[in-house]
Amino acid sequence: MAEIRTRAVDRHMFKNYLKKADEHYKAMESSYNAGLQTACVVNAIHCAINSTDALTVFYLGFRHAGDRHQDALQLLQKLDIDKHELRSKSQQLSSLLSIKNMAEYEERLMDDGDMENARKACGRYYSWVKEKLD
Repeated sequence: MAEIRTRAVDRHMFKNYLKKADEHYKAMESSYNAGLQTACVVNAIHCAINSTDALTVFYLGFRHAGDRHQDALQLLQKLDIDKHELRSKSQQLSSLLSIKNMAEYEERLMDDGDMENARKACGRYYSWVKEKLD
């Protein structure tokens, strides 16, 4: 297994990643309300990525810095948080990361189902991260 690339970040900077996540969350909600399917999904994905960065910076002092966003799931397992809870939240993050390439680069457009699923997974994951960082 290849080593996960990370970048050290001062722990207090978690707030900046959380602010980015918050902006993506608001953009996701706005896109959802406007029926902008792809924009909603992409913002949900980026909210989750920035949320994960906020969490790992806060707990570990580093964030994922590689090309494979799926590697961020492995970083979550290093957190000092209940493993059952992490498993559940990792599934929500994984569901979002699994459609990232399709939503951003492939010819297939996102549909209402994709939008609903991404919004739900993002909302649960983002709320959990905010709770952990409160």
